[in-house]
Amino acid sequence: MKRTGRTVLIATAVAGALALAGCTGDAGTDSGDGAVQELNPQAQAAADIVATVSEPVNEFTAPGPAFDAAAAAGGTVYYIPATLQVPVLSALGDSVTAALEAADVKVQVCDAKANPADAGSCIAQAIAADATGVITVGMPYEFAPAAYDSLESAGIPLVYALTTASGDGDPLQVAYVSPGSVDLLSWAANWVIADSNASANVLAIKVTDTPATIGWADAGMLGTYAEKCPDCTVETIEINTGQYDRLPSLVSSALTANPSIAYVHMQFDSGLPSVAQGIQASGRDDIKVVSGDGYLSTLQDIEAGRNVTADASANYGALAWYIADASLRMATGQPAVQDLDFPFRRLFTTENVGDLDLTVEGEASGSWFGDADYQGGFLELWGL
Repeated sequence: MKRTGRTVLIATAVAGALALAGCTGDAGTDSGDGAVQELNPQAQAAADIVATVSEPVNEFTAPGPAFDAAAAAGGTVYYIPATLQVPVLSALGDSVTAALEAADVKVQVCDAKANPADAGSCIAQAIAADATGVITVGMPYEFAPAAYDSLESAGIPLVYALTTASGDGDPLQVAYVSPGSVDLLSWAANWVIADSNASANVLAIKVTDTPATIGWADAGMLGTYAEKCPDCTVETIEINTGQYDRLPSLVSSALTANPSIAYVHMQFDSGLPSVAQGIQASGRDDIKVVSGDGYLSTLQDIEAGRNVTADASANYGALAWYIADASLRMATGQPAVQDLDFPFRRLFTTENVGDLDLTVEGEASGSWFGDADYQGGFLELWGL
């Protein structure tokens, strides 16, 4: 079973950055008087990445060969998120449930509550129930090693979701499905680098709920600024989601103490209301905020010209079907897809949100990321 940790996450970030660095183009920043300021090489490289990842995806490509998912009918899969306090993980569970129900597979949700002991209890329940499979979300091996070892011994297939896109282990027993959280954080950082002409003073907010969230922040957010913007200055606040009530005062204090801070990089959209309170309390109206998760309210803020200026997100509705695909493959004796490259991701900015249907219906449709019919594609792939 894979010992997924920061080394893998950092390697993923570096590989993604190298792949995207080959993009070329011309760009500039608006100096405020309508004139376009020429970007220095670091900012230009960041702007090229931003241009590439801001585009939609309009075609479904099967992640692997077709198989008969009906063979898994009647089974039960346990969905174990790191914490249901993060709305995205709750919504992802709903979408995973809908995808697996299409194959007549039930889903049992068990909240790990950002606690290794609770995660172990959930996994123990799945083993006792002789589950068809287990899906853990945002919890690498290091989070609950003994529990993961017991799951492996029980021979129950496991999907690591939202940790890393690939890893060790028998593909008949272990799968990895990730939206590329390191990449998403790096995309938002690249927007800041481009917008500031590679001279940003940033307040970065790092969420410490699990080794995964820490690794994503270190590699995708802080690592991008360190490696790609030598003239950027970054101050970091470390906090977990259960402490968001402290965030307004922490943000306000940081902005007041350091008037040169011009950007706030929040790791997840769930913390944005607290960040907004902190900015308001500081009396600063010149702060630009970037984040990730693609909440409807966040994209509406971007469109309205509020503090939030860029948000990197994956289509979690589509991601749920990729997670379901991995679980169904192993449940039917097929190997999971290795080195999965999840395609439905996008950086949202003032340049593209105006073209989106920013309603609850638009959010649910997945149209923000393109018009590919991934649900129909998977049903055909599964023989359903």
